[in-house]
Amino acid sequence: MEQKSKTMNNKSFPLKVIDVKHETKDAVSISFDLPYELYETFDYKAGQHLTLIFNINDKEVRRSYSLCSSPVLEENIRIGVKRVKNGLVSNYINDKIKIGDTIEIMPPEGRFYADSKKEFYKTYYLFSAGSGITPIFSIAKTVLNTEERSFVYLFFGNRDQESIIFKKELDELKEQFPERFILVHTLSKPKTSWFSKNEFEFRKGRVDEESVNWFINEYPPYAQNTEYYICGPGKMIEDTEEALHKIDVPQNRIFKEYFGSGKEKKGIESVDNAVLIATLNGDTVETTIPKGKTILRTLIDFGENPPYSCEGGVCSTCACKLVKGKVAMKKNLGLSDEDVEKGYILSCQSLPLTDEVEVEY
Repeated sequence: MEQKSKTMNNKSFPLKVIDVKHETKDAVSISFDLPYELYETFDYKAGQHLTLIFNINDKEVRRSYSLCSSPVLEENIRIGVKRVKNGLVSNYINDKIKIGDTIEIMPPEGRFYADSKKEFYKTYYLFSAGSGITPIFSIAKTVLNTEERSFVYLFFGNRDQESIIFKKELDELKEQFPERFILVHTLSKPKTSWFSKNEFEFRKGRVDEESVNWFINEYPPYAQNTEYYICGPGKMIEDTEEALHKIDVPQNRIFKEYFGSGKEKKGIESVDNAVLIATLNGDTVETTIPKGKTILRTLIDFGENPPYSCEGGVCSTCACKLVKGKVAMKKNLGLSDEDVEKGYILSCQSLPLTDEVEVEY
């Protein structure tokens, strides 16, 4: 599998929280102090994420959160976290984390990013909804501050005016780069009473196939070398990608990151006590997979330390190659069709369909 990021060694580091900012009533941004000796380890590209490790209710849990800071600006590394209904970690962060806390954090990784360079002359179309703005904001800041000839067009969907994460900072970015940064908001349920005290321009509706077509027609590319970045819930990504395909945008120009759980396949008849052979860091281990348990959870319960973070089928940190046997993934939001054809699977989502399964990390 072609990774667009450096390989992570599954090691974490304690970082101190130096700022907690309530971006909206349901979202916070958390900034961390990064010691000088970790600068190289935590070097990142705009769009990548951090994996945070917590012990909640006597159980280790990991979650990935995108960086909203920019690697080319003198600012602390910072993530955005939106509260999710029944979300164990997102709600814990929003409710409990405070300045001075120390959190175990794994180095940045992720295949969704813009590799910005000063000499580039491009048009970047950025589509986001809700907390999907987090990596998109990092990409926008980085491109505008690095590529002096490139243009950034951002189409950002939210429920209403008060749910817009990073609104003030986005407005400031627009003021800083008025000639090269287009920002259009679309709101599905705008608050009419809001207008009595605020001036705010927006389009009514969602980020969907129709609105994406409108946006591109309204703001055609300035530089013909064009890339498209999409981040948000599954339906929004699928609609945006469909709109791009209909105007013949090549797949290799489209980059996407799912925010959300996605649909899970039901009724998978997995094999009970299938033999699992796994190669981890050059060592081979063998155990059995209890019925209904994933390859990843089996290895963790066996005392191994495979790479993983979100366990939601999104980040692809747990990806490994299927060497022998067959598996079914409950969901897959992290691997491309090409990755799957090459034999890669998400171990956090994979259930055995044969009596023996062999994988390599």
